[in-house]
Amino acid sequence: MSLQLIPMDRETGEVLEFRPSMIKELDNSDLTAFLEAVKAADKMKKEAEKEVKKRLDEGQNFTRLSYGKQQFTREIVMDNVAKTALIRKYGLESVEPLSIAKLEKKYGEGILEDIEQFIIMKPKKAKIEWDK
Repeated sequence: MSLQLIPMDRETGEVLEFRPSMIKELDNSDLTAFLEAVKAADKMKKEAEKEVKKRLDEGQNFTRLSYGKQQFTREIVMDNVAKTALIRKYGLESVEPLSIAKLEKKYGEGILEDIEQFIIMKPKKAKIEWDK
């Protein structure tokens, strides 16, 4: 089955070559109808992506879709002794809830050596990628 969205003039039935610049030319009624159609298509896209992810999780294969490379976020998990050592070396701001990137920017790459043992990698949700 091959599905296509075809822009069509409701009055004449003429198939249109729709371009983004045409949005400015639409009257209020057509613009409302267009937005309604786009919202419906967006909802269908989200449902289709959810179904694709479910099937990929089940181990099914697609010809042009797969999960991308696993992404991770870095988080710091440290005890009070480690926090105290950081405060002595870098000051109180070093233990405020700052991201690792902000700490690295503020104190340089040397801080990574001090906090590396406390960094955990939390996996992000995998996103779907189209084959190139």
